[in-house]
Amino acid sequence: MVGFYVSLYGVVKIVKMASGSPPPEPAKTPLATAVANATGNVSKFGFEPPTLETFDAWSENNDNWAKWEEFISSPKLDLWVEGKL
Repeated sequence: MVGFYVSLYGVVKIVKMASGSPPPEPAKTPLATAVANATGNVSKFGFEPPTLETFDAWSENNDNWAKWEEFISSPKLDLWVEGKL
């Protein structure tokens, strides 16, 4: 008898999972994106450095790569490595 109830419970759960719609995704707030992009390092490096969250979008912009190459070949890199920048 207990096995029958457990089986019935399992069937009901499976049917609910199969017929239910997925939960809605939470809306991304524009504030979080603005905070992530406004790190204040533009004047420090000459470009907005990417973060783990923004690297895909950052890498699609060729201007970012040009500014990155300019930074790597400039004396600012040595100052940054020494901690003076």
